[in-house]
Amino acid sequence: MDYHTHSHRGSAIYLDGLRLCPIRTFHYRDGRAGEENSKRKHSILFVADVPHSHLNHLGCFMSLTIAVFIQGIVVLALAPLVTGLVRWFKARLQGRHGAAPWLVYFTLLTTLKKENVISESRSWVFRCVPFVVLGIALFLSLTLPIVFPSGGIPQVDLFVLAGVLALSSVFLVLGGLDAATAFGGMGASREMTIAALIEPTTLITFATFASVAGSSSLQDIFGNGITVISHPALLLSFVALVLIVLAENARYPVDNPATHLELTMVHEAMVLEYSGPYLAMLEYASSIKLTVFLLILGNLVGAGLLTTVVIGSFALALFESTIAKMRFFRMQEYMSIAFFLALAGLILIFII
Repeated sequence: MDYHTHSHRGSAIYLDGLRLCPIRTFHYRDGRAGEENSKRKHSILFVADVPHSHLNHLGCFMSLTIAVFIQGIVVLALAPLVTGLVRWFKARLQGRHGAAPWLVYFTLLTTLKKENVISESRSWVFRCVPFVVLGIALFLSLTLPIVFPSGGIPQVDLFVLAGVLALSSVFLVLGGLDAATAFGGMGASREMTIAALIEPTTLITFATFASVAGSSSLQDIFGNGITVISHPALLLSFVALVLIVLAENARYPVDNPATHLELTMVHEAMVLEYSGPYLAMLEYASSIKLTVFLLILGNLVGAGLLTTVVIGSFALALFESTIAKMRFFRMQEYMSIAFFLALAGLILIFII
């Protein structure tokens, strides 16, 4: 069997809107000995004529996918370490030896291996809450430009972030109410009170950053190099954002993440009935959420990833070691301070 090839310049064909160009025709002769007439067969090879703009879009899509994947891996891997560092720094500052920072990884794995203990009176809402809360935490870790602030991550609006955070709080409240216990109902009531007080402050703070950057996209804010020193108003808004982060993550002085005392519980009261893998999912979601907020604050002050993780964890531990938990009925004072700081920052935008 012998092969001969030659160029073919026939007309192109179109398949689903894609232009296919013939570039080569293969001729081969298939004959047997003694046959006078040989059979000729033809096969035309077509290749796609892809415009350069399509190739650029494909390259951008691949870069975006890789950036999102790498950021997700980094945040998910660092989240338990951040929680462990905060606990270790706090123990050291309080004169205790403290557990190793990486012990949180083993704690989560141990909790995952335990059995779920769920009452028969629980509905599907109770089982759905851990998946929704963890899914929202994963969404934040994948879509916010916190590891690659200069680009590579999709455009995410600040006000979408506020709505997603509110959605997470709502599902946690539903899980606490569905437990039908005194602690769950008490924690749900307190959580909704805090959420109602902090939501206006969150929107005003985000509006200030959006006004300075000219866009409500986090990628535009970080990509344009907007930091707390870019405008005097951002310094006030940054302090308000720190107070919001403490409240959103159930930290001092709003809540004590390490307590199970019924008089002071807020977040822990809602997850008190969870166990096994469900509890591990909720704890992991809390670690991811704390890590995401620390990285957002770090980007606003121009700090790097490792600097943010170490210095941010130490600063949080130092703050929690030097302040007492605030009484719940004084919570409006705390939220009022954050609100007026955010409002003052927004007003300064139009004055300066």
